Amino acid sequence: MPIVAGDLKMYLTGGAANADPNASLGGATSSVQFTDNTIRNLFADISPGEAAAGSVKYRALAFKNSSAFIAYAAALFISLETVSAQTTMAVAYDATGTQSVANEDTAPSGLSFSTPLSLAAAIALGDVAAGAERRVWFRRTVNAGAAQAADSGKWTITVGNAP
Repeated sequence: MPIVAGDLKMYLTGGAANADPNASLGGATSSVQFTDNTIRNLFADISPGEAAAGSVKYRALAFKNSSAFIAYAAALFISLETVSAQTTMAVAYDATGTQSVANEDTAPSGLSFSTPLSLAAAIALGDVAAGAERRVWFRRTVNAGAAQAADSGKWTITVGNAP
């Protein structure tokens, strides 16, 4: 029986029972699944001060293979991105899987963020055993001088097999 899309899930981090996306800053994986791909459900709206000065915020999610099978050569990319021209999203794979940061303004160390918009440019997660997880960090950058508005953009993270 093959792995189906419903077997591949994203969970918040920040503690075993964390249900607050704003506290999803690495550390222990939460039992709370992140299921909505609206940016404002992972990052708070952009304040007027952030829009004027610019802002970089970070979040960590845990990608989990909840199937009974190995997800061979798993790779992650952004298959849909509809954010404003003043806002960019980037992702990074944290091979250690345990890193946490003090607050959303602190970058996780040693990671290389990119904006892979296709499977060909995807971030390799390697083979993910049944029940195993991989830590993925997200970075939202707001350019200085951006118009302040609620960011209703959407993005879809897709996991496929590396080419």
